[in-house]
Amino acid sequence: MEATKYVKLKTPIVRGGHLDTLDELRVKVDYQKGGFNYFSGDIESGGVYVFLTPVHRGNHFVSQTIDGNAHNSGYKILIKELNRKSQKQINIVAELIMPKAQEIADLYSTGNHREVYNLIKEISK
Repeated sequence: MEATKYVKLKTPIVRGGHLDTLDELRVKVDYQKGGFNYFSGDIESGGVYVFLTPVHRGNHFVSQTIDGNAHNSGYKILIKELNRKSQKQINIVAELIMPKAQEIADLYSTGNHREVYNLIKEISK
């Protein structure tokens, strides 16, 4: 199963001062090793995550924003804690999440991130 999918956002995110907009949502299922996150200062659990990142794809590049705003920069949702990477577990989660990627993107466009979280948790049960 493909673990990364790009889907159109209903409402593109316009970046202030930039020429382009973030018009797609990258939905990615992957493993992240646990430990200290130097960017956020948090200690994070290792496991299978769903990463949601608004992007703009052009000719041979993918553009994204990191500005501390969850709606503009995206976020991740822990689905299953694991001590080590398991491709089988990644595939299981991807098979559940990827068919609903457009529904996730449509909800993401509304800016109601609590509902996005609830939807992903419900799908991955």
